[in-house]
Amino acid sequence: MVNNHIHIFTTDDIPNKFLPLGLVRWLAKKDRKVFNWILHNLNPLTDSDILDRYLDFVRVGKLGGQKEIFENIMKEYPKETEFNVLTMDMSFMGAGKVPRNYELQLKELSALNKQYPQINAFCHIDVRRSNYLELFNNCINVLGFNGVKLYPPLGVAPFDDRYSHIYEICQKNNIPIMAHCTDGNPVHFKGSRKELVQLLCKYGFPVDMHKTNKELCSLFTHPKNYEGLLLKYPKLNFCLAHFGRGSEWDYVILEMIEKYDNLYVDCSYAMANENYWYKFKLQLITNEKLRSHCLFGSDYYMNVIENTEQQWSCKLRVFLGEEIWKDLTINNSNKYLYKNI
Repeated sequence: MVNNHIHIFTTDDIPNKFLPLGLVRWLAKKDRKVFNWILHNLNPLTDSDILDRYLDFVRVGKLGGQKEIFENIMKEYPKETEFNVLTMDMSFMGAGKVPRNYELQLKELSALNKQYPQINAFCHIDVRRSNYLELFNNCINVLGFNGVKLYPPLGVAPFDDRYSHIYEICQKNNIPIMAHCTDGNPVHFKGSRKELVQLLCKYGFPVDMHKTNKELCSLFTHPKNYEGLLLKYPKLNFCLAHFGRGSEWDYVILEMIEKYDNLYVDCSYAMANENYWYKFKLQLITNEKLRSHCLFGSDYYMNVIENTEQQWSCKLRVFLGEEIWKDLTINNSNKYLYKNI
């Protein structure tokens, strides 16, 4: 089976101003329980979902490097499980300096992949990085990465012309794309309002000045941004992660799946809310195209789960049933990763 969506980057890969007032470095040294009260009672400065995620992140991040974090999650799944591990480059999100160089995160994951071949490593490419093409080529040809990650709400649209060469290489070499896709995501461009408006205008997005920065950043990651790409690169597999997180984007994505055979979704993060499970299962039962293009992913460890990863994934497996589970974790994953070629 394949868990198609996990993260194992560390606190050193998070920008210093990701949270206000220097809380990132401070919280990284503290215990989660100490700050639950702050989270729910004292913090009017930012969205509670950011702090929720970050505090869970700190708890896991204290395990050490990517090796320790991966070994921790590996214990939660059957031995034969593969993992699509997604890196994150947060250097250009306008949230300050990232403690360690992004290339060190990539090299560390590459070294870990040599020890654990069940890792499918995805490199996050942000075309605002001056050496992004060199970095991409090095990841694919030297470091052994076999997928590309996009994170548009950090301030770059997936149809940016600078991605064209990357998409061409990926299509030619059967390298899949994993793209973050949620509405109102708490992890978004943190620069000034002026900088954000300039970025949006660059791509021709309509700017409603009554909306918050978080709401405006949803324009970068709307599923419709991929329609032109799905047509231009019909043999390149795109996965819109989180299936819109249970929002109205579900319907947009469902319409697109009917039209494009190279479009996939994963259920990561959306499945953190068990109230969504019944709707999701019904969609899989009644929509054959969705069922054949949906992937299982947990979004570890950004997913806020009350129980352990193992308890959560086993519970979801029982709820969906073995036939659906096999489709999401084996059959569809093999197609998405080009293993059926």
